[in-house]
Amino acid sequence: MAEDQEEKTEQATDARREEFRKRGQVAMTRELSTALFFLASAGIMYAASRFFMTNVVDIFNRTMGGELVYTIREGKITEILSYIGYKLLILVSPLFLVSLIIGVAAQVMQTGFLQVEDALQPNLNKLNPLNSLGRIFSMKGVMELLKSIIKLVAISWIVYLILKAEITKIPYLSGYDLETMFSYLGVISFKLLLTVGIFMLVLATADYFFQRWQLEKEMMMTKQEIKEEHKSREGDPLIKARIRKVQREVASRKMMLEVPKGDVVITNPTHIAVVLKYSDKLPAPQLIAMGGDLVAERIKQIARENNIPIVENKPLARTIFKTLKIGQVIPRELFVAVAEVLSYVYRLRRKKRKSGNVNKNAERGL
Repeated sequence: MAEDQEEKTEQATDARREEFRKRGQVAMTRELSTALFFLASAGIMYAASRFFMTNVVDIFNRTMGGELVYTIREGKITEILSYIGYKLLILVSPLFLVSLIIGVAAQVMQTGFLQVEDALQPNLNKLNPLNSLGRIFSMKGVMELLKSIIKLVAISWIVYLILKAEITKIPYLSGYDLETMFSYLGVISFKLLLTVGIFMLVLATADYFFQRWQLEKEMMMTKQEIKEEHKSREGDPLIKARIRKVQREVASRKMMLEVPKGDVVITNPTHIAVVLKYSDKLPAPQLIAMGGDLVAERIKQIARENNIPIVENKPLARTIFKTLKIGQVIPRELFVAVAEVLSYVYRLRRKKRKSGNVNKNAERGL
């Protein structure tokens, strides 16, 4: 039984997934950005072929034509180097910009906007060479090495097949003019970028699902971990019970402080006691305290100590106890029954006042 609980047989909870995400452990493949870069480069080359052709031919003419001899004789080498650098910057800038956009887009596509909290905390274990060696020779490190070897062999094979099909045409390039020759080289470059990009996209897709499967396996939990997480999220039942008990005690003490303010206590007579209060500011008598058994006895004791009348009315006490909450006023259907009780209480008070006055007068006469 204990062994079964130690096996990771349960799917990861949302809290577990969020914990891994905060540590930066998410399913992600680096090959996707590479694939998108190759495909985007092929698309740019196809869409802006005339732009690239014009600038490449211009650079070639300035560096390999008769103008080069004139530039060297005049000592304007710095000028021509600046011109070449400017042209190369124009050609390379779009690729750098696309590379940056693709890198961010590939990250967001796979993981969303990921904020790794642990990355901001210093970790000296990363500087330990033994830990680095452990990562290299781990199963994950071996898989990364195999993946790199497969990628290198496959790309080399693709390049070989494409160039093999064009090898017979290369000797004839010497008879072409400059624009035709560069146009032909551009077509070959486009084929290479597109084919390698498609292969890398297939590889990235397979690698992503493998990374996802591996992460799901790593995130799996034991039954005991599920219980512990539930306990930490919902709270320890013993602690929650203790909190509820304390809350009931506080509420009970607060309620008992309201009992002396009441006008009448209606009882069951032994199991239930409810306390009603009435004033001109209220539309009807208000329930300010109630309880059963020991609480009912405590309410009656406080009522006796404060000379609050205690009236026995079983049906009315039960109805109020079951249907009303503390702080609510008496509903319309109970007006008559409560009015009869209050009328009886007020008659008792008037009698007490009269008897009190008679006693005072007798004392004066003495």
